[in-house]
Amino acid sequence: MTTPALPRDPPCRLGHIAGGPFSYTDEGVGPVLVAVHGLPGSVRDFRWLGAALPDSVRFVRLDLPGFGGTPLATAPDPGIDARGAFLVEVLQALNIARCVVIGHSMGGAVALSAAVQAPGRVTALGLIASIGLRPHHVLRRFAGPPLLARAVDMPVLARPTRLLFRAMLRQLGFATPQLTDDAVAHTLRCVAALDFKLQGRNSAQLAVPTLVAWAQDDALIERAVSEEHAAALPPGPRLVFAAGGHNLQKSQAMELATALVELAHKTTE
Repeated sequence: MTTPALPRDPPCRLGHIAGGPFSYTDEGVGPVLVAVHGLPGSVRDFRWLGAALPDSVRFVRLDLPGFGGTPLATAPDPGIDARGAFLVEVLQALNIARCVVIGHSMGGAVALSAAVQAPGRVTALGLIASIGLRPHHVLRRFAGPPLLARAVDMPVLARPTRLLFRAMLRQLGFATPQLTDDAVAHTLRCVAALDFKLQGRNSAQLAVPTLVAWAQDDALIERAVSEEHAAALPPGPRLVFAAGGHNLQKSQAMELATALVELAHKTTE
């Protein structure tokens, strides 16, 4: 496993689309890589990958609505395609004509949707420990997301439901102290809105080169899910690590950076 000596956390900027403001970081000049975090998460999820990338590529990290500095009101719909459309709007607002979009974990579904919606603008896709075509073992174990997602907005049940889900996230290894109650609630809404039939259709419609990376010791998404998804996606680099866990953008940052830079040069220039 190769990780940079220090992470890189550039200051966030504020952009605007029709629905409202969005938070992002922007560094470097050259072929463009745009990174979308998983849930819960923020632009900080890519601080180690950012440190591994050269200044000769432009690296944009985006806070999804309801997380980091992007208000939920900017794009409140938790559906996969709705958040994919939000990402496409952001690319337009930032005048990014061609780019590789990277998605980590649940952010992989958002990146995939954006690539299907804007194939001329998204020239390649990078999926890092992404959700696949069927629920992984953690989701299979997590019963009743739609019911909990309704409860999280009910006056009497909202507080205990958010506390319960925060405890579940903590048990799964997610750091929760910095998460607001609203971010915890929206994470649950997004989980409940996951549509694996839509994920399958988007995967079948994808027509751009796709890098897929996973670790065999990922405790959240078992390797069979990643292998099945990789087999269903267009050709591209397949990076399989014996170790590295779920957060490959940290544990295998150098290897990912090398492969992503090569993909960006091949597809965006």
